[in-house]
Amino acid sequence: MKHSVFFSLLLLNISIYCQTGVFKCGEELIDSRDNRSYETVQIGSQCWMRQNLNIGELVRDMQQTKNQKIEKTCYQNDEKLCAIMGGLYTWDEAMQYKEGNQGICPEGWRIPSKEDWQTLVSHLGVEEAGQKLKVSEDGALCKWDGTNESGFSALPSGAANHAYFKRKDQWALFWTSTTENNERAWFAQLDSYWYPEPPKYKTLFIGNYYLKTNGFSVRCIKND
Repeated sequence: MKHSVFFSLLLLNISIYCQTGVFKCGEELIDSRDNRSYETVQIGSQCWMRQNLNIGELVRDMQQTKNQKIEKTCYQNDEKLCAIMGGLYTWDEAMQYKEGNQGICPEGWRIPSKEDWQTLVSHLGVEEAGQKLKVSEDGALCKWDGTNESGFSALPSGAANHAYFKRKDQWALFWTSTTENNERAWFAQLDSYWYPEPPKYKTLFIGNYYLKTNGFSVRCIKND
C-alpha cells in the first residue's frame, strides 16, 4: 500500500513538472496576474525582461495611491502607448509601498537594485553600455540611436511628473529598488543627448536625485 501511494505521488509530481516545465531565460514569460507576455534575455549572469512592465489599473496624471491595487499611468494618458512603452510608475507604487524588492514584478522576479544595474554596466562595458542597451534606428516598435547588442531593447519611453509628461523619444528612465531617503530613490537613465558633441551618448547613467513622485518605467530581473 505504501509503495502504491509513493508511486502515485511520484507520477503526480512528474505530471505537474511536464505541464509547467522549468523556465529558461530567453523563453517567453507569462505574467499570471493579467496573462501579459514578456520576452526575456540573458545578459551575462542576469536574466532580464526585454520589455517594460505593463501591469495595473489605468489612472491619469500619475494619481497613484496606496489602495491595495497596482496602478499605472500611460505617457500622455494614452493607453496605446502603454502597450508599446509599458506603464509609468511612481517609486512607491513600483515598490507597492512596502519593503523588499519584488514590488510590482511577477513572482520570482524583482525590481533591480542599484547594484543589479551596476553589474549590467560592468558586463557591457562602462563606456558603451547605454549604446548596447538601446534599440537601433531600425527598431520594429520604436527607433532610437543604439545598437541593441545586448538584446535589452530599451525604448525612449519618457517620464512623467504628475500631469507633465516629458522626453519621449529621448529618455528612458527606470526605477531601482534602492532608496536614497524619504523623498528620492536611485534610477537608471538612458538618453540621446550629445555631450558636448557627437559621438552619441553611449553610457548608462545611474543616479539618485529624482523625486520618488516621478513616473518612470520598470524593468524586472529574475531572482537568482
